[in-house]
Formats: sequence, structure tokens, C-alpha cells
Amino acid sequence: MLNNLYTIIIYPLVQIIEIVFVFTGKIFKNTGFSIVGVSITVSLLCLPLYAVAEQWQQLERDIQKKLKPKIKKIKSVSRGDEQYMLLSTYYRQNNYHPVYALRSTFGLLIQIPFFIAAYSYLSRLETLNGTSFLFIRDLGAPDGLVPLGGGINLLPVLMTLINCLAGAVYTSGFPLKEKVQLFGMAAVFLILLYNSPSGLVLYWTMNNVFSLVKDIYYKISYKHKFKIVIFLFSLVCIFLSLYIMTIYKGNFSLRLLLAVLFIVVSLVPWIIPLAKKLLSCLPRRVCIPVYTGFLDFMVPMAALWVLTGFFIPSLLIVSSPLEFSYIDNYTTPVFFIANTAKQSFGFFIFWSSCLFFLFSRKVKNIFAVAAPMVLMFALCNVFLFAGNYGIISVNLVYNSSISHGLPEIIRNLAVLLILALFVLILYFSRKLKFITVAALLCLFSITGLSAYHIFLIQKEYSASREYHNNRISELTQVTPIFTLSKAGKNTVLIMLDRAVSVFLPYIFDESPELYSVYEGFVFYPNTVSFNGYTSIGAPPLFGGYEYTPREINKRDEVPVVIKHNESLLMLPRIFSEAGYSVTVTDPPYPNYSTKEDLRIYDPYPKVKALVTDSVYTKLWIKEHDINFPSTSDILKRNLFWYSIFKIAPPAFRQGIYLQGDWCAPVSSQKTTLTLNGYSVLDYLPKLTAVTDKEINTALIMVNNTTHETSFLQAPEYRPVLNVTNYGNSPFKKEMAYHINAAAFKRLAEWFEYLKEQDLYDNSRIILVSDHGPEPNFVTKIGLPFNVDQFNPLLMVKDFNAKGNLKTDMTFMSNADVPYLAVKDQIEGPINPFTGKGIDTEAKKSPLYIAISGSIHLADPMTTTFMLDPKKDYYVHTNIFDPANWERAEKW
Repeated sequence: MLNNLYTIIIYPLVQIIEIVFVFTGKIFKNTGFSIVGVSITVSLLCLPLYAVAEQWQQLERDIQKKLKPKIKKIKSVSRGDEQYMLLSTYYRQNNYHPVYALRSTFGLLIQIPFFIAAYSYLSRLETLNGTSFLFIRDLGAPDGLVPLGGGINLLPVLMTLINCLAGAVYTSGFPLKEKVQLFGMAAVFLILLYNSPSGLVLYWTMNNVFSLVKDIYYKISYKHKFKIVIFLFSLVCIFLSLYIMTIYKGNFSLRLLLAVLFIVVSLVPWIIPLAKKLLSCLPRRVCIPVYTGFLDFMVPMAALWVLTGFFIPSLLIVSSPLEFSYIDNYTTPVFFIANTAKQSFGFFIFWSSCLFFLFSRKVKNIFAVAAPMVLMFALCNVFLFAGNYGIISVNLVYNSSISHGLPEIIRNLAVLLILALFVLILYFSRKLKFITVAALLCLFSITGLSAYHIFLIQKEYSASREYHNNRISELTQVTPIFTLSKAGKNTVLIMLDRAVSVFLPYIFDESPELYSVYEGFVFYPNTVSFNGYTSIGAPPLFGGYEYTPREINKRDEVPVVIKHNESLLMLPRIFSEAGYSVTVTDPPYPNYSTKEDLRIYDPYPKVKALVTDSVYTKLWIKEHDINFPSTSDILKRNLFWYSIFKIAPPAFRQGIYLQGDWCAPVSSQKTTLTLNGYSVLDYLPKLTAVTDKEINTALIMVNNTTHETSFLQAPEYRPVLNVTNYGNSPFKKEMAYHINAAAFKRLAEWFEYLKEQDLYDNSRIILVSDHGPEPNFVTKIGLPFNVDQFNPLLMVKDFNAKGNLKTDMTFMSNADVPYLAVKDQIEGPINPFTGKGIDTEAKKSPLYIAISGSIHLADPMTTTFMLDPKKDYYVHTNIFDPANWERAEKW
């Protein structure tokens, strides 16, 4: 019960505090200033509430002053029941009830939920630990500034003095009861916060400073207080526009548009009074619409609640229920929908209703008009401007960047403006009830769709129980899952998803010892992939040239999902049918499922297929005693932000998403995602069993460490909660560099283990990626696409190869990998599905590169990829020479 109340009442305020903390931190690059920014923002947001509280308190004082003489007389001449009856009659005659006295405490009550929210957030914020600010040595601990008797905390005392001063100013001329109440609360806060982290005390001290300034201003110029609020609001908007243009990174056109929008918003409060004067010239029946009721406000807000709390989360999860099942201690994904619904209820129902009832009729009218307007904006953004961001992970990180062109943003804003004008026309025409009826129909529709989604989710979850029971569940230790032979031959193929080829020289130069550790390896930098994303780039890697996008499209009688599965099965079948002991881990998108559906290997009992990604994450975190958030914690927090992201205009989505951090203060959420693959690489020595039997083995492994970006602690590039050493590479501030360096270092440790176990020389090892990164980190050759994205990693160590790492500029593609894996081992290798031989003859002609290929998984019934010769290219000989790239439409 208490947890539900916290989620509904306090959690929305925590999220407001968190988002302000994040963005002020990005502006000032200092945690202390982030706390100050949070205090100022919360105080500004509370100003309207304080204004309402002040009105109620003043009303109570006036009534008490008016009734006091008569009450005093009644109490002096009567006792007991007679006094009670006389006072009750007197109160009723004056339309008053003693319970109304609570109105005088409203200003204090406002502070309580904000205090609880700030306390729950700042008292547990890891980034405060060890962070200094001005004269405070550690924001995560009591200040202990006075070195007497073990240290006296000075900041809480200063906070209390400012609080008392603000109270003295505010209660000047007030009854003694109100003064005692305020000074008593100041003492309570001193006791509560004395041993609290100084970051939390700093927050409350700044609140008191702001309160003092506010009270002084009210005393001096009470009648102009609304103008000062408008001025401060406009100042914040102008400051945000300056931040976007000078500090915020992103597309210039987008930044310019956002900056202009904030400037326009800053002018709106000053334009409204002018608009009122102009409207006053119109006929009265047009200017003054009838008062709108609570239902006109609440029905759209209820629809927003269902949209963000149920519909959007269920729409995401229903696309892959298995992926969101059995996460940590939560079995059914319906839990995460219910949790998001509670958070959304707090935002759109509880707090919005509180605000609606607090304000005057005029403000209620504004709320009642704004609610359907926001609902229409949300529906428009969800269904008409959904965006194309690629595949999203269970940790809610997209596999591509969030970006929108200026034309799309302008179209979106134009549509929203038309919708806003439509609502205003209905309002001034006294026909807002039509919008309310439409919102009610919308509420019923999305409620029904949400219920249907939840039914499908629960149905697939129930069907998945048997599958889950066959998987590795809670681990207490790491045990071997594959075997390599000392006496036979071992073929190891490791696909490092999105590994960056162009980073390799910089990683090895930063850690020169790697040159000798990677003994016998040949690095092929002049390698091309056939697409920039896994869904189309991985099939050639596993299946060879028969599974390039162009060749897949030639077999237009076979669904692409079947051809995709063939590519994943080809090498395991070839090796197992030749008598090899075969292990496969984490194949990409079997059966086009984002959660590994290993049933495609069921017809091949000699192939051992396993899921390792995320299996070892919790154990790794436990063993290393680092407080990374779990996947369930990330979902519980970010699924609501995902809903806000979807209903927001495209212009603001990049700022909400924040490269997968979702407005979190640290990137540890992304580090958790990195850990899903990193933990596997780190445990490789423990996952490797050694046998003296003369058997041949094949290990085909996929690892996502290089796909999930996060900063790691240099020079070893290991996961930590707060990174302090970024290394000395030119790319030290690129998360992609960190994860690539981590992968090569953990593999180096495994190679050392293989050498110790006499497994290295008799092993052929291929390191390859399906594609490169989206941005061009290194290659700048003037082509209209990012060459680095089509430049995958390729490194090969053959049996008994010696010498330090070598570089070979031979023209290669990742479709060469199957041939490299089987050559000199399998005589006359053929594709068991097509009967065609496995070779590299296709490289004798220019290769068709699908620049245009979709980043989504295709519909299972689709037989071809959507390729565009106007965007696609042929390439040959050297991918770093722009003359070797030619548009496909010219062929």
C-alpha cells in the first residue's frame, strides 16, 4: 500500500527533480550547481501553489479576525454543550467550519511531498559521493565543517537560521500561533537533516533562501508578484534557448528551431494581456465562453493516463512478450505495464486533479482547454509521427540514433498548431463538449486495445514457461558451457556486434602489450559489410555470399526469415555433420525474434545452442559489489519515459532519450546493458572446459559488448559506477571506443588462458563484426554515407600462426568468414540448404552494398528486402578510395 502511494504521489515529483538535475548538470558540469538548479526550478514550479496557499491563508486570517470578538464573547459566557451549540450556530451563520482552519497550514503541506521526493532522490544519489562543491568536501556525506568534537555540521545550522529568518519576515504581523508553527517546523527540519548528506541539506538551504527572497518581495511589492513570476519564467526560457544554441549537441537546424520555440514561449505570458485587450473589443458572447466542468478536464486526462500507462507500454511489449518475461524476480511482463500505469496515474490523474481544484474558475478553464489539446497532440505524435528508430532492446536502448530532419519537425509543429487552433475555436464557440465526447470515445478505444494487448502478452507468457524452464535461471557460480580440445582442432568464430574496425590501431597503440597477446592474428582493415545493421548485415557473415541482400532477393519464392535461419544454421550443420563438437551462443534474430528463439536448432541434436547474453549479469554485479541498476529497475523507471517519448513532438525526443539514458543522472543504465555481453567475455576462462581427447570443436559465438555503448574505467576499461579515468586515446570521450577497448582486453585475457592451457596454437580464431558504427569516427572521404558503418572488424588467426599482430590491406568482406572458417578443414564445403559451394569468387566483381536496407526485422512473410538502387552502391578493391564506390543505379 505504501509503495503504491509513493509511486502515485511522490514518484512524479522525483522524476521532475531528476530531469532538472540531469539538464542543469549538463549545463554547469557540476553536481553542486545541479542541486541548486533543482532547488530553483522546484521553487519556481511551486510559486503558483504558494500564491494559492497565500490566498487561502489570508482568507482564513481575515475570517478569524472577523469572528474572533464574537467567539471570545461566546466562550466567556458559556460552557460545555451550550458553548458548542452556540459556536456551531455562529459558524454556520457565517458559512464557516472549524476544519477550515487547516487552510492556514496549506503552505506547509505543499512542502511535505517535495521534501519527501527530494529526500528519497538525493539521499540515495550515488553521484554525490566524493563530489565537492565550494566549501563542501563531499556532497554525499554530512559536511562536518566545524572541527570540534568529531565535527559539527554547519550547513544544517545555516539552513535553519535562513529558515527562521524567512519565517520571521513572512509572519510579521501574524498571530503567535502561526509563528510558533513555522519556527517549530524549522527545528524539526534541523533534527531530520542534521546528519543527512550535505547535498540534500544544500537543496533545502537553497529552498529556504528562495523562500526568504520571495517573502521579502511579497512584503515590499505584493501587488506585482505575478509580474515577477512571469519575468522569472521568461528568463528561464531565454536561458534554455541559449543553452541549446551554445552547449547542447545535435543537428544545428533542430537546435535553432528549439531555441526559437523557447524564445516564443518566453514571450507568451506578455502577449496574453495584450490579447485580452484585443478580445475585449469583440462581442461579449464570443469573448467569454461558459465555464467548463471537471469532466471536460478529467476525461482527456484519463485518456492520457490510459495512453501512457497502458497502451504504449503494452504496444511495445506485445511485439515481443518473451523478451520482457522472466526478468530478475518478475515473471510476467504485465507487472511492468501495471507499474507504468501507477506512475502515469500520479502524473495525469492525481496531481492534475489536485492542481485543477486548487485554482480559480479562470484557471480551471485554462486546464479544461489544455487537457484535450494535449491529448490531441499526444495522439497525433503517437500515430502520425511515430518515428523510425530501429530495434529497441529490453533495456529500452535503440540500435540507432534518434534524429529527425527539420522538414519533419516543421510538419509536426504545423499539425499541432492546427489542432490547437481547432480546440480554441470550439472553446470560444462554446462547443468544447464535442471534444469531451471524442475524448471519451478515445478513452474507451485505447482501453479496449490495451486490454487486448495485455491478453496477448499474458497468453504468450503462459506459453513460454516451458521454454523458460529450459534456460539458465539464477546463477550462483560460473560453470563451463563449451569445450575446446588440446589434441584436436578448434575453430572459434566470434561475432562482436557493431565492433569498430577503425578503432583497432588506437586501442593497440594505447595498450602496446596487445600486439604480442594477439599473436598470429592478421587484421584486415579493408573489409566491407553489406549493410549497416544486424538484420541484413549478419546473414552474409554466417552464410557467405549466398546471403548478401542482393542474393537473398533473387530467391524471391522463399520468405526472408527462412533464408535468415538458413544462414545461422549453415556453419553449425557443416561442422556437426563433419563430426565436430559444435556450440552456438546467442545467434542474432533466429526466427526473427529479438529474444533468442533457439528452436531452429532443435532438428540438429549434435548442435549445442545456448543463450549467454544477460545470463551472467546479476552474478557479475554481485561478485564485483557494484550497485548497477538491474534490468527490472531500468524498466520500472524508463518504461514511463518511453511513453512520454512517444507522445512528445519529434523535436523533443532526442532530449528525452538522451542516447539511452532517459534523463537519468548517470549512464549506469547503459552500463548494465553493456554488462549483458561484457560479463560473458570476462567469464570466458571459466566458461571454457578443456579436454585431452582428440576431437575437433567449433564454437560460434555472438557477443554484444561492442554494441551497447557506455563509458568504462581506463586503462583496463572495466565497468564502474562513476568513471574517473577515460584513458589517453584520441577517442577517450567516445563511448563506442570504450566498449571496443574492453572487448579486445577481455579477449586478450582469454587468449592468455588458451595459451596456458595449450589451446591457442591448435585453434583458428576469427573475430568479426556484422557492421560498423553509425558515425564516421575516422574515415572522411566525402561520400554521402558513413563509410565506417560499412567497415566491419575482421581479424583472423590461423592454426599455429606466429608473430605479432599483422595488418593486411587485401580487399575483404565479412561474407568471406564462412570460407575462412572451413577452409583446409572441410573438403569441398557446400551449403546444405542450397547445394552450392562455399567460396569467395563473388569478390572478383564489385560487391553490392545495401546502404538503403531497413534496420527493422522484416515481416516473416516477406520474401525480399526493400533495396533502393538510387541509394545503394557497388564497391571494389579499396573501400577507403571514394573512386571505388559507384551508385548501383548506374549499373
